[in-house]
Amino acid sequence: MSAALIAALRALLPEGLALAASDPRAEATGLWPEEATAMARAVPNRRREFAAGRRAARSALATLGHAPAAIPMAPDRAPLWPEGVTGTISHGAGICLALLGRSEDWAGLGLDLEPALPLPEDTVATICTPAERETVAQDPSGLLSRRLFCAKEATYKAQYAQSRRLLSFHDLEVTFDASGDFSAELLTDCPPFPPATCFAGHSLKTGDILAALVTLPRL
Repeated sequence: MSAALIAALRALLPEGLALAASDPRAEATGLWPEEATAMARAVPNRRREFAAGRRAARSALATLGHAPAAIPMAPDRAPLWPEGVTGTISHGAGICLALLGRSEDWAGLGLDLEPALPLPEDTVATICTPAERETVAQDPSGLLSRRLFCAKEATYKAQYAQSRRLLSFHDLEVTFDASGDFSAELLTDCPPFPPATCFAGHSLKTGDILAALVTLPRL
C-alpha cells in the first residue's frame, strides 16, 4: 500500500475526519455476519475488496472514537453507516481507503482512487463533456482524462449522501487549477443541489495512483 498517498491525503483532510487503509489483495477476513450475507455469491476478488473496505472503515470508526459496528450494504449498494456517521470507501490501484466523519459535521464525503493511466480513447466521450474533451485534447501528459474521471467519481459519492441520485458523467463539468484543486459544476437539477452548484475538491498523484477528494461540510 502507498504510505506516501495516505500521508498526502491526510495532509489535505479537514479536522474531524478519519482516514484508514486496508489491503484489497489480502484474504477476505473480518466480515460481520450482516456484511458477509451480501458477499455470499460474490467472486473472490470482489469479496477481498469488500472485506478490505469494511476493515478500513472499522479502523476509521475507532479513530473517531466510535464503537465497532457492522456496515452492511444497502439495496443501492452504498454502505449503511452506523447512526451519526457518514463516509466513503474507495479501492483501486492495489489499495483500499475508508474516509469517515460525524454526520452532524459532514453532509457528504467522496474519495476515489484510480491508476495513473490515460482513459481508453473510446471512453473519453462518455466521461467528458464537449468542453472537457477540448481540454483533454491539449493535455500532453495524457492523464487529464483519468483525472477528470477520478474527480467526477469522488464528487458523485459526496453528493449522493444527500441526493440519493445517480448522476451521469455529463451532469458534471470539472475544471482544474494549477495546484491540482478542482471545481465540479452541476449541470442539472439534483435536489437538494440546484443547477450550477460547484463542488470543490482536491486531486493528487502519488507514484502510480491518482486520487480525488471531496468533502461537504454540514451547513
